[in-house]
Amino acid sequence: MVGNIIEEKITKPLGNVENPMHIISGVAIAAVILGILTGFILSTKGNNRKVSSLSVGTAKSAQQDTRTFKDFAEGTIKAKPQPEDPSEYTEGTHMLIREGAVPVALTSSVVDLSKYEGKKVKVYGETQKALKEGWLMDIGKVEETK
Repeated sequence: MVGNIIEEKITKPLGNVENPMHIISGVAIAAVILGILTGFILSTKGNNRKVSSLSVGTAKSAQQDTRTFKDFAEGTIKAKPQPEDPSEYTEGTHMLIREGAVPVALTSSVVDLSKYEGKKVKVYGETQKALKEGWLMDIGKVEETK
């Protein structure tokens, strides 16, 4: 009699669910919903400002962000001469001429470097992989120096 009770409990399905696909489907749906909820919470947490790649506000905030642009150099900005052959590959639109050091090729999508041509400046940006130049930097902030 005891053997029959134990055998019945072991072979009896878990709960009233006879099809395990219902459990698997429920778990999958719950995982998707929780994933979406987690993504939404993480995307809004600590990010109270609106971000738009087309807005002028983004360019101004990027210019002030020294945490993003950790690399810096000082010197005088000069326009980079364009090559005679337009198909020739060039890096940067401007050069930062530094006394006693390698010049830095400069490029920027947030700062108009032509406004600083001929001026002594300190530039902040991010070093990029250069193929031709000794140092290529994407500029996010420029400070005029004396």
